[in-house]
Amino acid sequence: MPQTGSLIVRTYTSQAQLPVSGATVIISSLDEDGRRKVFSVQTTDESGGTKPIELAAPDRELSTGPGQATPFSDYSLVVEHPDYFLATFEKLQVFPGIETVQNVPLVPLPQPANSGDTADPVVVTPQPL
Repeated sequence: MPQTGSLIVRTYTSQAQLPVSGATVIISSLDEDGRRKVFSVQTTDESGGTKPIELAAPDRELSTGPGQATPFSDYSLVVEHPDYFLATFEKLQVFPGIETVQNVPLVPLPQPANSGDTADPVVVTPQPL
């Protein structure tokens, strides 16, 4: 009987681990024919987290001995936000009956030189000669 595990994604920035809200989180995997199958698309809340995502995982009984199936399923994770670099994870492991929390550190994009946050130029008055 197929089982499930769950995945929660937690996004943050800086070493203080400040939460990043509004990030798009995409969970997918590759089918046997090499096509990508998307399981979930969510947006992080004000605490930087997603709701638990239920994902298929192999039956525990199929992986109780050497040489048997792996005890987890592999998934891909993509996290994007307009103010941060894209974060991708491959071979994310989901185990049956286990809630996995994947922390995703996001790196801010550099601010453009012509942004509205720059100071007005200083005008140097001419020196009398």
